[in-house]
Amino acid sequence: MRLCSKVFEKYNVEPLYLYKLFIHKMQKLVILTVFLFFFYSCKDKEQVEKIIDEQENVELPSTSLQIPVLSPEARNAIASWQRFQEFENDLKRINQGGIRRFSRETERMAAAADSLQITIPEVLNSNAISSRMRVVNTRVKLLHEALHQNGSDSLRVWNNLRETNMAYANLLLQINEKFEKQRIDAMAKTDENIETNKKKQEYDSL
Repeated sequence: MRLCSKVFEKYNVEPLYLYKLFIHKMQKLVILTVFLFFFYSCKDKEQVEKIIDEQENVELPSTSLQIPVLSPEARNAIASWQRFQEFENDLKRINQGGIRRFSRETERMAAAADSLQITIPEVLNSNAISSRMRVVNTRVKLLHEALHQNGSDSLRVWNNLRETNMAYANLLLQINEKFEKQRIDAMAKTDENIETNKKKQEYDSL
């Protein structure tokens, strides 16, 4: 303490002034440290986002999506299936190919597929259609997963897209078959009724 007092007396400096000066310098140092931290954090974040964008950009060839023609009855039934058209539109966009991020479409498709799986309209609800929808859901998840892996391989993504297309086409075919079977059953029942009435008339005429 005596040594400090002698230093203060020698340079004619008040201890309180030195204390305030020290605090002021420390505040500046803290502010500078915080600024540098946020500056480099933002810079690193931009570099990471740039790398992610480059990794998620995938080149895909244009693919011909063969969508079966639905009967009027099937198309009317699908119109009441929420998010079905959204799902089909995104699938068509992916099949257009190009070099870009396709994960936006597959993310929406994965969410839509989950919704479609649990909201099958009563008129379409059957074990066969539910089974085909589960396959579509699985194929979309695999496609989405392939796009999100580091260094996505275009061939792997394309193969998963083809499998998704096939699963979707099989779903539509199954929907068509359901209404075709209903039509045939209705015709058979009509023919049966006609035959029954004919026999009844023959019996009554005896």
